Amino acid sequence: MSPTLERRQTGSLDLSAHDLSMCFERTVGRERVLTQALQDVSFRVRAQEFVSVIGPSGCGKSTIVRIAAGLQRPTGGALRIGPNEVTGPGRETATVFQSPGLLPWRTVLDNVALPLEVAGIGKRDRAARAAEYVELVGLSGFSGHYPRELSGGMQQRVGLARALAVRPQVLLMDEPFGNLDAISRQRMQDELLRIWEHMKTTVVFITHAIDEAILLSDRVLVMGRGVVRAEVDIELPRPRSRRMLLSDERTLELMSRLEDLLGDADGTPA
Repeated sequence: MSPTLERRQTGSLDLSAHDLSMCFERTVGRERVLTQALQDVSFRVRAQEFVSVIGPSGCGKSTIVRIAAGLQRPTGGALRIGPNEVTGPGRETATVFQSPGLLPWRTVLDNVALPLEVAGIGKRDRAARAAEYVELVGLSGFSGHYPRELSGGMQQRVGLARALAVRPQVLLMDEPFGNLDAISRQRMQDELLRIWEHMKTTVVFITHAIDEAILLSDRVLVMGRGVVRAEVDIELPRPRSRRMLLSDERTLELMSRLEDLLGDADGTPA
């Protein structure tokens, strides 16, 4: 491990959901319609664990992330980061979404430094920390570039660096590579593996891709409509590479098992 990466290691906390429910209300014509996005969901992500959540569209995966990030309050149950219930945005978590949401008028360095600025960290200190994380994601030669000058994959690296710069104890990732082409997606998966192996931050990762979940995760939660249908341990050695997984017969067994579980989940009645 390089000295630079070693300095970047941070503490991690567990994340736990306890009978978590979420109900949305909308108006259709003159009627109020209730949609049950989550129903009595319980699970735990251990400190330093990388857990992916997969499931059909509309099953509640992103709702879990928004609740964990403090962006939505559940209608039932609770979600805790460490011993504390999440009741709003906090410094323990950082979130990477499918769109990096960069400010077009700020450079790469200034985008990464933004949450540090909001946190009241002094200009010199936040610039130094932002530069560290820009380097960590492999963009130190692009610190002065603007988002329009970057590829989609590079923009997502900036989003990842911005999230990591606050040194979260739980990193939430909501389909962060969903908008990337296949090659960029593979590169970002490799980068995330490299970074996580050194930092060991607790990660909750939302994805539709079974192969991505297997490559990255210690464990995979399979969701149906608003419920967790199964938990599957990914008992493959680390550090991992795509080539290693393709040559391991256990990978095919895991893919087949997860595909079967997803098929069952997709048929779950609303």
